[in-house]
Amino acid sequence: MKTLIDFFPVVLFFLSYKLTNDMFLATGVAMASTAVQMLLMKWKKIPIQIIHWVSLVLIVLLGSMSIYFHETIFLKWKFSVLEWSMGLAILVGQYVFNKNMLKLLLGHELVLADGVWKQLGLMWAGFFIFLGTLNIYIAYSFSDDVWFNFKLYGSLALTLLFTVLQGVWLAKHLPQDEA
Repeated sequence: MKTLIDFFPVVLFFLSYKLTNDMFLATGVAMASTAVQMLLMKWKKIPIQIIHWVSLVLIVLLGSMSIYFHETIFLKWKFSVLEWSMGLAILVGQYVFNKNMLKLLLGHELVLADGVWKQLGLMWAGFFIFLGTLNIYIAYSFSDDVWFNFKLYGSLALTLLFTVLQGVWLAKHLPQDEA
């Protein structure tokens, strides 16, 4: 149920753009569906995490600016700001608070040496920063349709590829009974 609710705004954004080819209508749909997502989570007593609040603020702020100024670039920034925020959160957690965010999230599922957790965090932080930067490059260099297809297919493909590569890398660092 949580996964369905998490993808609810994303799916509606992509469907509305594919059906209408109107980025501003799709932005309005994304804004409304994100608000509904939060209400559903509250109603179903699903914990609302910081990433949900950040996403809501970004879609409302940047989506409203896109619609008001009739300029899609504001909406396109949302993805980059979210990716950069995740990368920065990992780095700040690791270097300012001496907490590894990935270990906090996955430590109950993976047994890794602290050095491996640190490397893993750095790799993910770097990936998020790279993905956000690539998004901005595509947003400013190509049409809305190219950006939309990158957002839908390209970022997903890059994330899946990175995750598989992480799995291969992690397999070398897992204790033998977990590998």
